[in-house]
Amino acid sequence: MADARVVRLAEVLVDHSTKVKKGEKVLIAGDAAAAPLIKEIYRKVLQRGAFPITQITLTEFPRIFYDEANDEQLENVEFSDMLYRYADVYIKIDADENKYGLSDIPPEKMQRRRKATKRLTEYLMAGGVRWVLTRYPTNAYAQDARMSLEQYEDFVYRATNVDYGEMRRSMAQAAELFNKAEKVRIVGKETDLTVDIAGRQAVLCSGEYNVPDGEFFFTPNHLLTEGAIYYDWPTSFGSREVQGIRILFRQGKIVEYSAEKGQDVLEEALNTDDGSRYLGELGIGMNFGIDRPTQDILFDEKIGGSVHLAVGRAYEEAGVGNDSAIHWDMVKNLKDGGEIYLDGKLVQKNGKWVF
Repeated sequence: MADARVVRLAEVLVDHSTKVKKGEKVLIAGDAAAAPLIKEIYRKVLQRGAFPITQITLTEFPRIFYDEANDEQLENVEFSDMLYRYADVYIKIDADENKYGLSDIPPEKMQRRRKATKRLTEYLMAGGVRWVLTRYPTNAYAQDARMSLEQYEDFVYRATNVDYGEMRRSMAQAAELFNKAEKVRIVGKETDLTVDIAGRQAVLCSGEYNVPDGEFFFTPNHLLTEGAIYYDWPTSFGSREVQGIRILFRQGKIVEYSAEKGQDVLEEALNTDDGSRYLGELGIGMNFGIDRPTQDILFDEKIGGSVHLAVGRAYEEAGVGNDSAIHWDMVKNLKDGGEIYLDGKLVQKNGKWVF
């Protein structure tokens, strides 16, 4: 019998996140290691009277692709574009078995591919297809999270299989305070940063596009960011780990930066294009059931008592903003001495709301 937790997650993805309807074409894409979840999604899609299309990736495919692909192949996204435009719904399941399997791929190859796939991302973000992204627990994710696979499975399903309606209601009160503000000041260890959100409205995220979920975010006025921030939680970019990031903004632009580990990775990302040194997103973590970082941004950016800021591309659903081929979220822990001010008024201290 299938794991009841996997069945429940399939229901969340099909019925809550994408609301699959009879007659719709549903693209189910995922890594082969996620087979138990893919099978249950496939089953649910058929039960809803829709038409499943599967695109399954073997563990070795990404490595083979980057080892063998020439420039023309790196830049070709015609087949993916065709699938996206054919489908009504897109459900993506990541299940890495080696998160660092591409860590030694030449950066210029990764960058060329990112630039090619940018238009696919833009199509998704513009609402061309209803979509959702999730993770299936593997040993690779569990090792990064410093857990056994069994512990990690419990952690994942506690985070994903929740009441998203209640989550949305719990976020609305805090988000409304931000909607009325112009300046968000973030204070913490080696951090005093002001982000301008004047005229912007929060987008509440409660399981529609990401599972797990639990954040609200803004597209900031990206030319007005001022100050410094230090990220004490590790992150990764292009399968390469980066730790201890320090960034200084002046008139919106990153003018100084360093990393305790992965300086070359940070520099590569920030030199991607003209927009990669400006902010594309300010996000507020609201899932207090995710209580620790796991080096997986899909979970870490939702941690209650954290904020995340993305360098690069803005999501237009939150307003017109910065443009770039990258969107790299970096998570700031505020649970140990952090503060958030809205137009000078303290609203969060040590990761807890004080309004």
